[in-house]
Amino acid sequence: MAGGHSLGLKQGPGPRDPRHPERIRAGQIFFPLQGQRRRKLTARRVDGEWVRTDLDDGSSRRISLDRLLAVDVAGNGLYYRFQGWKPRARGYRTEMRVIKIDPGARRCHLLLPEWDRATPVEELLSALPASLQAPGSAGSCMANLASPSAAGLEIHDCRPWGVRGRSRSAATGHPTVLAEGQLYRRVDDGWQFRILEPGSNAVKVRAWNGRRVVRLGTGRLLERTKDGNGRYFIYLGGGAGATRRRRQAL
Repeated sequence: MAGGHSLGLKQGPGPRDPRHPERIRAGQIFFPLQGQRRRKLTARRVDGEWVRTDLDDGSSRRISLDRLLAVDVAGNGLYYRFQGWKPRARGYRTEMRVIKIDPGARRCHLLLPEWDRATPVEELLSALPASLQAPGSAGSCMANLASPSAAGLEIHDCRPWGVRGRSRSAATGHPTVLAEGQLYRRVDDGWQFRILEPGSNAVKVRAWNGRRVVRLGTGRLLERTKDGNGRYFIYLGGGAGATRRRRQAL
């Protein structure tokens, strides 16, 4: 078992937290679940909607961010499984949340979501600057995210600022931009529509309903409920490549 799954192949010990990352960044290691010659790869740089990766055979590959972020209903990687972090001498600057302060013992409890989203880490209170010495504070620190235990994290350089170089989070189920090829079902009557030409800032877009070309309101197509689902139209899939290109252009 490695990274929450087993493929009958030697893949290493796996990450501390096997859940798929919410964002992609340099140093994360993945294993592809498809293809004849699958090789472990390490993210080198996030480049917009693409991720530059290095394979363990010395070659490189560019992978779409959507595929690296895609997960199944259980939260496991759909095309790539998370395998942990590449060791670095000084570690990684990572998100840090202060969840408990014990002034008497001069200790604090921190949460490092990129290392383990559920396990608090105990640390000396002196490791935090004064601005972070309160429960609920958020900032960042340097830590060895490749460590399987809290003892090996070597937390240092805690700061009240965030982390750079991370990708966006996974797209919600309902698109935030319209793109050619997307298929929607209208909630009121069940009719399906495939987007033809979204335009740049068009109030209405052209779509095919199976019989003829119609024009649909952009706002109603994209409007979502509080839980992230489409309010008037349900997204059924399609247009992934065009959607990625539209997001890059915005």
